[in-house]
Amino acid sequence: MTSFLSQPRTIVLHKPRKVFGSFLVTKESNTPYSDATKTSHDGEKIKRPMNAFMVFSHYERKKIIEVQPDIHNAEISKRLGKKWKELSDSEKHPYIQEAERLRLLHLQEYPGYKYCPKKKLKVTPPKSFIDTQLENRAKSPLNKTAKAPERHTFKLQSTFGGNSFVNSRLKLSTRTTPINTSNLSLKLTIDSKFKASIRNSKSKLIPVSGFVSNSTSPSSTPLSTTPTPSPMAPILNRTIPGTCHPLNQGTLTWGQDGLMAYGSHNMVVVVDPATVQVVQCLNKHRANVVVVDWVTSDTTRLQLASGDAAGQIVSWDLHAGEHLRQVQDGNLPVHQLRWVNSTSLLAVHPPNHLILWDMVAGTKVWKKSYGDSILGFDLSPFHPDTVLLRCEHSFLTVTDFSLVKCPKSEGKKFYLVAGKGGSPGRGVEGTEQKMNTKSTKLRRMVRSMVLGDMGELEQQDKVNDCMSAVFHPGVKNQVVLAYSKEVLIVDTELGQTVGQINVDRSNSPLAGMEVARQKPVIFLLHESGSVSVWSLKNGLTVASTPIMMSKSQSLLSFPSTPASSMPPMDGLLEVSYESLTVSEHVRLGKNCRVLGLAVKPSTQAEVAFLTTDGRIFFLNLGSADSSAMDMPIVTLSSLSTTSMRLTVSAILSSLSPSKAVRMCPPLTTKNWGEYRPLLAVGTVTGHVQVLNVSTGLVEREVAVHSAPVLGLEWTSTNPAASLLSFAYSSITGSSSGLVRNELVHMDIITGKVKHLRTEQGREAGEPKITMIRVSHLKKYFVVAFASGPFELWDLTKLCILRTMPKKFPHITALEWSPLHTARVKKSGSVSPCEKEGSKEQNMKEVTKEHIVLTDHDGQLYHFTVEGHTIKDGTKIPAETGLGTITCICWKSDMIVRGDTEGNVNIWNMKTRQSKNIHTGRGGVKRMSFSPGKNNMKIIVLYDDGVQIWDVKEMEMINELRSPLDIGKVEDVEWASSDRVVMAGQDGAVRLAGLALAGTSSHTLAYGREQMVACMALLPRDTFRGIACSLAYRPWAEGEDIRKVLTAGLTEEQVGLVEAMLDYLGEQFISSVSDGGVSLSERYLLVSLALGLMYETELWRVVVEQKAGRALSRQFHVLVDRDTFMARQEELSRLHMARAVEREDRVRLTAQLICLGQMEAAVSMLLDIDMEDNNSMADQLLACLIQATANRDTKECQLSHVSTMKMVATSLLSEGKLWEGVQLLVLTGKVGDACSYLRSAGHWDQALWLGKCRMDQEEWLGLAGRWADHLVQAGQVKKAAVALLAVGSGLQALECLHVGQFRDLAHKMMPLLMEEEGISVDQVLEEAVMMETANLMSELGMKKAFEYYCEKLGRKGEELRLELGSKM
Repeated sequence: MTSFLSQPRTIVLHKPRKVFGSFLVTKESNTPYSDATKTSHDGEKIKRPMNAFMVFSHYERKKIIEVQPDIHNAEISKRLGKKWKELSDSEKHPYIQEAERLRLLHLQEYPGYKYCPKKKLKVTPPKSFIDTQLENRAKSPLNKTAKAPERHTFKLQSTFGGNSFVNSRLKLSTRTTPINTSNLSLKLTIDSKFKASIRNSKSKLIPVSGFVSNSTSPSSTPLSTTPTPSPMAPILNRTIPGTCHPLNQGTLTWGQDGLMAYGSHNMVVVVDPATVQVVQCLNKHRANVVVVDWVTSDTTRLQLASGDAAGQIVSWDLHAGEHLRQVQDGNLPVHQLRWVNSTSLLAVHPPNHLILWDMVAGTKVWKKSYGDSILGFDLSPFHPDTVLLRCEHSFLTVTDFSLVKCPKSEGKKFYLVAGKGGSPGRGVEGTEQKMNTKSTKLRRMVRSMVLGDMGELEQQDKVNDCMSAVFHPGVKNQVVLAYSKEVLIVDTELGQTVGQINVDRSNSPLAGMEVARQKPVIFLLHESGSVSVWSLKNGLTVASTPIMMSKSQSLLSFPSTPASSMPPMDGLLEVSYESLTVSEHVRLGKNCRVLGLAVKPSTQAEVAFLTTDGRIFFLNLGSADSSAMDMPIVTLSSLSTTSMRLTVSAILSSLSPSKAVRMCPPLTTKNWGEYRPLLAVGTVTGHVQVLNVSTGLVEREVAVHSAPVLGLEWTSTNPAASLLSFAYSSITGSSSGLVRNELVHMDIITGKVKHLRTEQGREAGEPKITMIRVSHLKKYFVVAFASGPFELWDLTKLCILRTMPKKFPHITALEWSPLHTARVKKSGSVSPCEKEGSKEQNMKEVTKEHIVLTDHDGQLYHFTVEGHTIKDGTKIPAETGLGTITCICWKSDMIVRGDTEGNVNIWNMKTRQSKNIHTGRGGVKRMSFSPGKNNMKIIVLYDDGVQIWDVKEMEMINELRSPLDIGKVEDVEWASSDRVVMAGQDGAVRLAGLALAGTSSHTLAYGREQMVACMALLPRDTFRGIACSLAYRPWAEGEDIRKVLTAGLTEEQVGLVEAMLDYLGEQFISSVSDGGVSLSERYLLVSLALGLMYETELWRVVVEQKAGRALSRQFHVLVDRDTFMARQEELSRLHMARAVEREDRVRLTAQLICLGQMEAAVSMLLDIDMEDNNSMADQLLACLIQATANRDTKECQLSHVSTMKMVATSLLSEGKLWEGVQLLVLTGKVGDACSYLRSAGHWDQALWLGKCRMDQEEWLGLAGRWADHLVQAGQVKKAAVALLAVGSGLQALECLHVGQFRDLAHKMMPLLMEEEGISVDQVLEEAVMMETANLMSELGMKKAFEYYCEKLGRKGEELRLELGSKM
């Protein structure tokens, strides 16, 4: 074999066009952003990170000043802006990349920084309720001599996040008279310690603490007992997924990095199975997602694509939560898509188009249309140019698939039917048969039109009901077909079904299937919610029911053979699968069903399936013997098929469809120690879910009602710990619209539920509850009915105070006034024992609150509630131009009303001015003001979308239309002053900013209680560095592995690494540490943990060969000779028992000759029908085989050989390749036969023949030439696996080195030298170390770089001088 080192190589170093400041920052710098931008570090006044335009201006401004030193800054800015607009996207790209690098450096230097824009102060703010009270107090007779206080306005910086009061203006008054401090109930001393604590807590976020069981007033808590602040995760744009649509079936897929993705209505949800949490929700589709697929590549991580029911395909950037590229061909659902490599995506677009997309450019590479409607496809794992198409009425095998040009052939057509009498036969679509079929079909159609008999027609024209058709990834030349009641194993060479799995007896129908690669194992998902595991039995079995074969049990192709030519059915052999284990049935709801099955690709010992209610069930495949489970990472190949069990390990739940959501009371100074951003969600199932919008986790779920929850209100503020909800259910037989109401008070901490209005709810019927409203001080609440008077309740005692008279108008909208008061008055009656008590015992707090409500005529009523009494107030006539008021909200001096015609009325009580805005959006369903003083933004919910308005400016900020921009929204709410909550009909809860532009954020920016266990979320170079350090780290021998992996990482990156190591466990850490396991086993463990698919296959070959175990069937000719011959003999027996057509018999005869089974070949040739035209040729060939097998003398042998070789040469010259090869094998010229096959491009057949008939030395030479062929074709990795499998480890190292796979060569060389004891040439060793040192320099691993430079000696010193300054 020609050494790869002798081949000339050219190494091209690509240098950046522009050296940016981020390139010059050292890893050890504590101020990376300041170093990159050449600015000073200022921890007090932190500037925002530079964006792309600022980076561009930073460099271009200097060029302009050099030419024109006296130019004005305004003119420079004008020129820069014009020049920036003229740049193309490719010219802007380097500056965008630099801005992203600077953003990460800024985050590293200032980890707690949050951008807080300052708003302009208004000189004359409008008077509020507090202003009015101050003016009234100044006009009081008691203050006539006092000078009017002078007011100053200032603004606090927003250091408490979005959901805060600090955006409001505070009024201070300066007074000339001294304050009597003895009248103050609380005293606060402002000393140096207090000021220091304020400065230290300035940069901290809102604290998070646990729920407090008892709700106390703010004044009852001493100041010294305020809890210590702890950081709270910010409230960002995010989506919490809900249920799934039936069209999402089959979307569940498991990526190589351990993350899982599935479709939930029109969004893609990414889940981390390790920590059982949602990682990201991707929103871009406008139709239901129907297919999702991950990229499988060791160089491209976390890339996926999805297709929807409208024909749109989107590729995603998982880190940023944004789409990369959108492509579309037509508006019909995408049937299937698959990544061919990291840039090319193959997709099926209805009805019959197969399109290869370039997802980088967003263009079509080619488009091919076929005659039948395509339902799905699969790529062959053994032949890159072969694709199996599952069509509406048949199957197609395309053998000229290419990434460069469109396939020209129409493919080989297969279809599933039964022969005569139900036996398997093979039918041809000849001209005569086509004509008969057409005429028969025409007669049936005419008969159906005349007689109305459609049964026979429907039965004959039944479409292909195959759910899934895939190539077996672990067995060559096999296809697995899944039907609802059975699974068929099809041999593509024979063109027949050679095995089946019947599930109609012991299990429910199938809903999904996954075929394993490591072993011939099939995972089946059943409609009952169970998963069964089936494994291939050793040897062949006699078919149990060879005559009563179902219609779908034979894969037929051309040409046709009568049923009388079939072999005897008594000897019909088949492959059989046995059931290993079945998981327990999962309890599914009434309308819940399973949607898809996925298997973890790296280990294939973890399974998951999805249900329509959004739940994901995770199952682990393990050994029934507990002693056999002592492995760091359990894989399917490491488990024994004799004892397995499949158990549920975790369940990930989702939100149920909701009708109402309510955010807990906003953050204030009174509740900042206990505040948690909780959202109450009332579901259609009657449950109440409490969701933490900063972490996205459901913290509590309680079954409250027997009907959908229609309204929610929080009844406590410090902390938010209790809820009030209502629902109603219809009464059977009631025709007057009466219902059975349910009004419930719930404590979310204890889960205690108290039903209110119990007696009324048990009546025959009453008007349904339309709304409940709780007062601002949480003292009262109102219950309104559809056709009855409203009720006033005491919230503290949960008792009714007053029911309005029946003649009172029925209200349509109601709101409590924010202008409430509380005063303390002396108790009316005091007992003798109380007189001796304290002064506070004789006093009680009396609150005064206001209600405004509207009736069907649009009239506005005002009531006052004080103590236990309700007083009638004013009545305002209906506004002209308004319809029936549906909702009302009140804040400060503004009252906003919405009606059934889409009008929004804004009434300023201070100026007594009113303005109507006709939105044209239909009826208003709900309105709500944003929290925060003077924050007058309002969100409005319509039937067809959402709008956000600024009431002060009387302008709309933004809007979403349904279903154009978003799905149907059921309810809206404010999560904070700048974040809105939208509860969709799909069950998802979306949080968006004021721009309503997106409902997702960067993956690592989300607040989480547990970090995601996926190292692929790290930057690419950091991930590669960790992979190298985990596998082989001679530069850090004896050091703690955690310190080695986390050296030089940011706090966020350290959290990711720690989370992954915690998930893998201490056993894994000790195994990959020095001396834990052998080097090859360590490599395998690391590749399994990090999802390095190619490395897993490479190192598994080494581990299996070292342990003396046979390689799995996926390696085919690369296994040892004894195992290969045993498997081929078993396959020949199967084909001999089922061969029907002459072409099959001829092919099988050639295989038997190559295998050396001459007697079996002669027997097959003689066992023919004498009436066949080819019988004479077969008998002559049998005589020739017999003659060559019984050569008596050497002269006779030479005579036979020379004659047959001459005939073989003549056949080969005429293009009859296989006939000539067959004769060469008979003469013993196996090498010549393989040479002819290689020359014709039939490498698979040449390798198969060489494995069967060549000795070991010749076979190694043939394998080496095959590796050379693979390298020339660009398949370096496949060549390395082949060389390693045949024992040529040194050549495999050369192959990887020449192919510039530096990280693999750096691991392969010590494996060969230390574990295998192979001596590596000094030149090759130095070349590999030189490339490894370059790799470590690129990855920023300074210690490893220094280690290899020291090992290289003089060359290392030169390399250190060249590259050391860049680190």
